[in-house]
Amino acid sequence: MDQPGHPAPRPSLGALLSLQGRTAVVTGAGRGIGAAIADRLAEAGADVLLADLDGTAVEQGAAELRQRWGTRCTGHELDVRNPRSVDALAALADGPDGRLRIWVNNAGIYPAAALAELELEQWQQVQDINATGTFLGARAAARRMTGHPDRHGHVIVNLSSVAGLTGRPRMASYVAAKHAVSGLTRALAVELGPSGIRVVAVAPGFVDTQAFRERASTPAGARQNAMASADLGNAVPLGRAASADDVARVVLWAVSDLASYVSGVVLPIDGGMLAR
Repeated sequence: MDQPGHPAPRPSLGALLSLQGRTAVVTGAGRGIGAAIADRLAEAGADVLLADLDGTAVEQGAAELRQRWGTRCTGHELDVRNPRSVDALAALADGPDGRLRIWVNNAGIYPAAALAELELEQWQQVQDINATGTFLGARAAARRMTGHPDRHGHVIVNLSSVAGLTGRPRMASYVAAKHAVSGLTRALAVELGPSGIRVVAVAPGFVDTQAFRERASTPAGARQNAMASADLGNAVPLGRAASADDVARVVLWAVSDLASYVSGVVLPIDGGMLAR
């Protein structure tokens, strides 16, 4: 705590935003929101480990980031449901110098199905990837960050959703998993805060990504996308879907020192939708 008469030095805006000297892991970084987050973190100076089931995609993405920003970026094939693989990635990211500062649990899936049509296997797959995968990533990161002599800059970011704050039709499995992510974020912020680790969730609304557009190729996805398009006009005050970079900018803010006293919150990125 600052002593009276001895205010802390005022860092520059550039210093507050800089991630130089920090290593970050981003799961689900093969495309879409995860790729955009990795791009912004690398631009801010972080060394980034891009992880995804699609190992080829993250290797290509990492090569592009190295060329674009000059930071040490690498791609790694990862199944977030496999605890040994997640723990091994955390160990690799931390390295001998204890450089792991940022972990972004972005990997997720969002199939649509009416409750009567929802099979147990589909329900379990969504929980395994979206909820359990987030838990495994947060646990692996916390094990590396807890007890570190330098308590500065340790942040875990979880990708929740507006569906993790409200209900959505035909998305029971996704809504349940994202509510779990929101709750996990709050619980871990309380548990890990004394170790200097911040835990934050971001909750995007409609995001115009390749995966979102690909869902229109299935009958269920087409129905869900049609509902989403109607909601954009009726329920989103800004009247448009977010871009992946809209989400990435908020994540960059959350992991930077600009947000050094922010923890335990779920930040909507929804164009004002939840304000209605």
